[in-house]
Amino acid sequence: MHTTVIDGETIAASGAFTSKPVAVPGEHAHFSLQWVITGNGTAKFECLDSNDGITYILDTGYDIETAQTKTTGPGSDGINKASFSPRPSEAVKIICTETGGANSVTVTAVLVTT
Repeated sequence: MHTTVIDGETIAASGAFTSKPVAVPGEHAHFSLQWVITGNGTAKFECLDSNDGITYILDTGYDIETAQTKTTGPGSDGINKASFSPRPSEAVKIICTETGGANSVTVTAVLVTT
């Protein structure tokens, strides 16, 4: 199952965007987030999870990925992906934060659960 969680959002310097909730089917334990970054900022991706679909908690054990720019990724083109395994939950949200503090980023990201 794949879901576009961030769709061409421009995130201001030091700003953040939080996706809408994505339901997690019971058997899914592995996730992959793929993104495209443009703009001159730097992005970090994190996961919030929820057991009740109402209260979301930051999974502080790790970041999905940090220090992503328009020149990171295997092709040095701002296209990259990372696998992660959030805690068991009913739903997740993805947070993208601009961490460079001087420039914005524009982000599109797709979440896959397997």
